[in-house]
Amino acid sequence: MLDKPSSKNTAPSKKLSDLLDQFGAALAANDIEKAVDCFQEDCYWRDLVTFTWNIKTMEGRDQVRDMLK
Repeated sequence: MLDKPSSKNTAPSKKLSDLLDQFGAALAANDIEKAVDCFQEDCYWRDLVTFTWNIKTMEGRDQVRDMLK
């Protein structure tokens, strides 16, 4: 599981920056499970030609995992 921002007093921009760093590192390492851990169970991913050539929406971690494989 990825490290979550630890302090309630951490600025939202710092929390987001940390999360994006963790997500980017997981993708760079081709660690799909760590990348998927960045999402909540009931998440949505709207892919606007980032990983596919189609505008597509994935719902939940399972669909995000399948898209990243």
